[in-house]
Amino acid sequence: MDLVSVISKAGLIGYLLLLLSVISVAIIIEKLLVLRMKKLVPREDLRLLADFFSRGSLADAVELCKKRKSLLSKVVYDALRSLGAHSSVDSFISSFEVFAKRRIMELERGMAFLASVAAISPLLGLLGTVLGMIKIFGVLTAGGSAIGNPQQLSAGIAEALLTTVMGLFVAIPALFAYNLINRRLDKVAAELEQAGILLYNALKERKQP
Repeated sequence: MDLVSVISKAGLIGYLLLLLSVISVAIIIEKLLVLRMKKLVPREDLRLLADFFSRGSLADAVELCKKRKSLLSKVVYDALRSLGAHSSVDSFISSFEVFAKRRIMELERGMAFLASVAAISPLLGLLGTVLGMIKIFGVLTAGGSAIGNPQQLSAGIAEALLTTVMGLFVAIPALFAYNLINRRLDKVAAELEQAGILLYNALKERKQP
């Protein structure tokens, strides 16, 4: 039995679960490609920025951030741009925290949908099972001629069983991926926070008389 026949036997619920699975896979692949620690918070960028900050070369730090495409460089660039001429060290770390939260929220886009798929898919499978059972009972109560038609019974049985399986088949990977990606997001947020503290300390040392 190929995938097309399985989905067709599962009915409308099967097509809906297929659509949810395709969108979920797209989100998972996109997040796994984006959430690479070396790309988001590169140690080399952090080292160069800390060196610029400790020497007071904020203009060089801005130029570096323009050339880089990492999450760290984007947050530092946004924070430095928001500072005024007479900004303090504390104003930098405050701006860094604000822009870091915004960037992390951008990385979290799609996660709510993935969590919803993990929660809704088993319920859709259960709904398909109920609809399949209704078809079975409809056939059984239609009369003797209907009972003698195995195709009508098998269609209801297939829909009842396949939608449950498909619901779990979609929900389990979605739930696993959601937890895995959430852990990566937490690590990225923690790494970005540590980078902000390091830059804050470097800038603070430069400000000290």
